[in-house]
Amino acid sequence: MEDPACKVKCAQIQDIPFMLSLEKKYFPSCWCSEPTLIRRLIKKDPMMFRVCMVNGKIKGYYWVIPLEHSEWKKILTGEMKESQLIDHIKSFDEPNLYLYIAAVIVDIEDKQHKKYTKALVHDFNRHFVMKQTPNFPDIRSIGAFTISDGGQRLMERSNFSYNGNFEAEGQIVRSYSICRQALVEQTITTRLKSKQKSIA
Repeated sequence: MEDPACKVKCAQIQDIPFMLSLEKKYFPSCWCSEPTLIRRLIKKDPMMFRVCMVNGKIKGYYWVIPLEHSEWKKILTGEMKESQLIDHIKSFDEPNLYLYIAAVIVDIEDKQHKKYTKALVHDFNRHFVMKQTPNFPDIRSIGAFTISDGGQRLMERSNFSYNGNFEAEGQIVRSYSICRQALVEQTITTRLKSKQKSIA
């Protein structure tokens, strides 16, 4: 059940300073985004950024990029840098999309940070995994590489396949991917188990 006080929505231009303040708080400077880039991408398609709001304050967000398979594979193997992806972003209404998760971040100093992570994961499932509308994005697979222990735990708890590691921005990162259909089946199984528990 969703927490009514915890809402996830598309990011807006005025959200950028708060989003970037979270990045600066938890990410090394080499991984922090440029405000002008985020502004450009939100204007292009705000659906790429989904923010978790509580009492009007941003407590976390995720950033996804729809790509063709070739660029998606290159970013997950270290053959292409994130900064090079900008010119390859596809529209969510195009066919055969491969989704790259560029960032998932929550304010872990907040006691409710697990709730925020759960809200973002639920939102991701609703908008990018479980097909609910005829114009749902045609996503084939989803991938990411992780730069933190928290990111690694999130990928592994979600049963993403570990694809190996590579060096990026002077550190070793871990690459993960999963086909969307596998996430669909996983979500359905989790929901069934949850219903069985509530009945019992």
